[in-house]
Amino acid sequence: LVGVLAAASMTLGNLAAFWQDDVRRLLGWSTVSQVGYLLLPIAVAGRSDLALPSLLLYLAGYAATNLTAFAVVAALPTRRTITDYRGAARTHPWLAGTLIVSLLGLVGTPPTIVFIGKLTTLAAAWDGGLVWLVIIAVINSVASLFYYLRWLAPMFSRAPVPPFSPPTSSPATAAARVRRRWAARSAITGATSILILGIVAGGILSIANTPLSH
Repeated sequence: LVGVLAAASMTLGNLAAFWQDDVRRLLGWSTVSQVGYLLLPIAVAGRSDLALPSLLLYLAGYAATNLTAFAVVAALPTRRTITDYRGAARTHPWLAGTLIVSLLGLVGTPPTIVFIGKLTTLAAAWDGGLVWLVIIAVINSVASLFYYLRWLAPMFSRAPVPPFSPPTSSPATAAARVRRRWAARSAITGATSILILGIVAGGILSIANTPLSH
């Protein structure tokens, strides 16, 4: 039953994300899809020694990656749709790079932490005998690349430069600037942690697999 729920969550989340233009809705449906991957090790709990460590590793990696993507969205509040991100690589190169790391991380590309997490959850499901579920998960992972690339591609296109208008000075405007600054810093910190955790994930997994001494 858990395996069926995992397959349904992955597939339905991906299908719904395909047609989203609002970036927040896209991330929301992406989350639905990612829950399916989190259910993989739960489906084989007790049948694979990899189940628990892979679940914890994937959960930690996914949390950092998803929060980073949402932090980029919070740092660019006026860019609500995929089209609004046109030219972002030129105007906000650091945030654009951060978004690339987080979205490709959600797909599960190396050297991000989600790559190791997804690899171990697939290995746990395979070890637990759910080969059919592993095949569905791999197909969904490849399919998810489509809507993430739909978001990333416009960032490198040329967008018209809007006319300059001097910023207004008010408490609300100042507070909004502070929020955007904090979101941008959080996003860059998150992207850095995604890459660092991906590099040291092998050691983390070894520690997680080490039995506790009594």
